[in-house]
Amino acid sequence: MATAGAGPATGKSAASAVTFGRSTLLGSHLAAALAASGHWSAVAVLDPSPAPLPLPASPHVRHHAVDLSDPARLASALAGADAVFHVDATTAAASGGDGSFLSLHRLAAEGTRRLLAACRAAGVRRVVYTGSADVVAAGARDVVNADEDSAPYPDKFGNAVSELRAQVEMMVLDADGVDGMRTCVLRPSNMFGPGDSSLLRFVAGYARSPFGKFVIGGGSNISDFTYVENVAHANICAEQALCSDAASVAGKPFFVTNNEPMEIWEFMSCIMEAMGCQRPRINLPAKVLLSVALFSNVIHHRLGFQMFSTPLLHPDTIYFLSCTRTFNTSKARRLLGYYPIVSLEDGIMKTVGSFSELSDNLGFSRKQRSCESSKADKLLGSGTAADILLWRDEKRTFSFVTVLFLLFYWFMLSDRTFVSSAAKFLLVTSLALFIHGVLPSQVFGFTVEKVTSDHFEVSQSALRNSLMCLASAWNGGIHKLRVLAEGEDWSTLLKKLTAWCRMLLARSSG
Repeated sequence: MATAGAGPATGKSAASAVTFGRSTLLGSHLAAALAASGHWSAVAVLDPSPAPLPLPASPHVRHHAVDLSDPARLASALAGADAVFHVDATTAAASGGDGSFLSLHRLAAEGTRRLLAACRAAGVRRVVYTGSADVVAAGARDVVNADEDSAPYPDKFGNAVSELRAQVEMMVLDADGVDGMRTCVLRPSNMFGPGDSSLLRFVAGYARSPFGKFVIGGGSNISDFTYVENVAHANICAEQALCSDAASVAGKPFFVTNNEPMEIWEFMSCIMEAMGCQRPRINLPAKVLLSVALFSNVIHHRLGFQMFSTPLLHPDTIYFLSCTRTFNTSKARRLLGYYPIVSLEDGIMKTVGSFSELSDNLGFSRKQRSCESSKADKLLGSGTAADILLWRDEKRTFSFVTVLFLLFYWFMLSDRTFVSSAAKFLLVTSLALFIHGVLPSQVFGFTVEKVTSDHFEVSQSALRNSLMCLASAWNGGIHKLRVLAEGEDWSTLLKKLTAWCRMLLARSSG
């Protein structure tokens, strides 16, 4: 957790920024933002264990080992604090702890209940809670430019973590106005930044998985992302709005994003390329994968058999990668005065620049991230053959291998002779071209690309050159036969006789 206690008499307020469990990504950046704002006399970071992320080097920031299960120490840490910034800890706890629902419930729900009670007892005036936009974006439905009024809690949550976050949100909102304490809730969408152990770990796991070369769905679905410094800035704006206009802000949730919706697969590709992985290009139908994932879950729950070792083939993951989820932040801009201070492009660049420090945590070694060309790359070069043989273009390689297999089966493995196989191949090709030629330009809404007649036309010069080459080869062959028949070129005749004798000997010995 992070809190700020009262310092020397400087005329500044006292602040308290609180994060649960292991210090989260937002907790560290929020403490730094509070210390840099100069508005608080002291900022205390409350956490049961030392923060894995370094705290800002400021005399106003202190770490206190406080467990939420100890009401006496919690009340002592909150004494004199004027504001509490409560950060959702379910993501950090799931990635750093045992991840069981019981531990998450104790950490989030029970911890929030004790924290709110301690805030009321200590006379804390303002509480800002940062959760997640996932509480209203569950299941397979698209969420397009949703605002706080048009996106209620779903009747059934997609997973237990989202339901737990919604419970914490409701507890914080219900506490508004009790004993004079004012509260509000922030909902960032897909928060990321340097030191992230949630979204970046997911992308790294996907890049290493068997699905790393595939795009789930059409790949055009967009989503909102939020850089962590913008979320920290939104917390400061929300606390100031609770001071100046509590009647309009208190007891309400607010969506917080970078206001720059982006294709989710473009975002993942940027991160994967920075990790030294190949950009995914092959599309897989989301509905088919979802059916497989649902069937796998049924088999696992009924029989205890796990069909797939990777946890990425899960319905919630497929929904996240194939659905559109964008949110309207006009309410936060109007009432909180929130605007992103870091653009999405700059946020991605800052996050990518921190990968050298996160390579061990994300499971990528220096060898995996090396860009040095292999021996096969050096020998084959960068032509079309190299792209096919080295699987640089998976679609082209798959098409090439499929065509080769079909030709091998048609001409070699069938019981037909080569001439009959070639005749039937030409017949099938002619039939396909005829059907393609009579099709209309639009079939069930799909455009049929026609082959224009100029593709079958041969220029007069090309035809003349082809005939000249054929005539030259024919005349050269006839000249060689005439020379051999007249016996004028003994060296050529001896070579031919030697080759003929070797062939006879090979047949007789066989």
